[in-house]
Amino acid sequence: MGQRIVNTELSLRTRRTGRDRLVALLLVAFGLLCTLSRGASAEEDPEIKLGRESAAENDKQVKLITDKDLLERVNKIGSQIAAVANEIEVPVQWGLPGLKKLPYTFKIVDDKDVNAYSMPGGFIYINRGLLDFTKSDDELAGVIAHEVAHAAHHHMMKLIAEQDKIQWAALGPALVSILLGKGGSETTSNLLLAGQLYTIAKMNGYGVEAEKDADHAAVYLLMKTPYNPVGLLTFIERLARQERLKPEVELGIYRTHPPTLERAQALIRQLTELGIPINRREVDPTLGARVEMVTTDGGVYADVVMNGTRIVRLADNGTTGAEERAKTVAKMVNSLFDDNLLAFDLSLSSDKTRVLARRRTLIALTDADARASGLTVQQVAQNALDALRNLLWQDQFNRTPLTSAS
Repeated sequence: MGQRIVNTELSLRTRRTGRDRLVALLLVAFGLLCTLSRGASAEEDPEIKLGRESAAENDKQVKLITDKDLLERVNKIGSQIAAVANEIEVPVQWGLPGLKKLPYTFKIVDDKDVNAYSMPGGFIYINRGLLDFTKSDDELAGVIAHEVAHAAHHHMMKLIAEQDKIQWAALGPALVSILLGKGGSETTSNLLLAGQLYTIAKMNGYGVEAEKDADHAAVYLLMKTPYNPVGLLTFIERLARQERLKPEVELGIYRTHPPTLERAQALIRQLTELGIPINRREVDPTLGARVEMVTTDGGVYADVVMNGTRIVRLADNGTTGAEERAKTVAKMVNSLFDDNLLAFDLSLSSDKTRVLARRRTLIALTDADARASGLTVQQVAQNALDALRNLLWQDQFNRTPLTSAS
């Protein structure tokens, strides 16, 4: 009996000590969050101070690339976008409004992951893997503009402020339970877990809204630069195509980004509303038709190639060189594909020597073209028609549906 009383007193003392430590730890954590949201120094802008200190800590954890050419490319693009962000206030869907000039800096991380991130105050990091993944300066500019928008709209500062409020609301019941000594350790643990999950759900929700705003604002920033906003779309669409090849995982409350397909759809709507032509092949050369010169059987010919498929091989027709003819065809093909060409828009002329697109000549074949391929003119025309229709099917498969159901 006595031993049981002693043990009970020790147990109560242990629980009380642990409870006191937990309360103290929670209060310290919330105090730190409040400090970050208010700013720790009156002498330096708290947002820039937080970003500078976070960047310094980040630089200790990663390997930075010092390649002169890569840095010059990133800084050239980044500085043009930063100049716009520091002069023009773009629409805010989620974040803190108001124009604020920030000392933007851009660094490259030696990491193969396709990723970029920003710290408060304009400290932007681009992974080497992302540089390799982008297909043009327009695409890279789209990603950098997205990260600049995070800083320009002060997303991290708003997240910190919201986290303060959410943490108190979520952990309040657990704190009351601890302070009043109500409920056992299991009850308190459940309350803390529930509070933590609530916080994750809410903060990730805010994160999703911040990502949407960064995409939206990036378009407005890019419109004031030499870079085509469609580059952000083609970059995100390529990410979406890669996601199709991976097992689908439902992240639920742990999702911090909108689904990539939804991001692409939102960008298409925004670009359309702003009257910006969605010319994917101007910002992603890998999507478009291009010219490859070929020397064979003593002749020099030009192949019009798209997505690994040869559309047609052209020769000098006596008045126009093979390369010039091929460039003209490639340019027309790219324009038609960007203008939503459909398979039934393509046909052959009555004599089957010309490929027509919307009843206008796209490719006019000659005997020299036929000899270059070892076929008849009609066969070359038919092969070109079949290649274009197959490429259209591929393009439509890869194109972002405007609605989830499509």
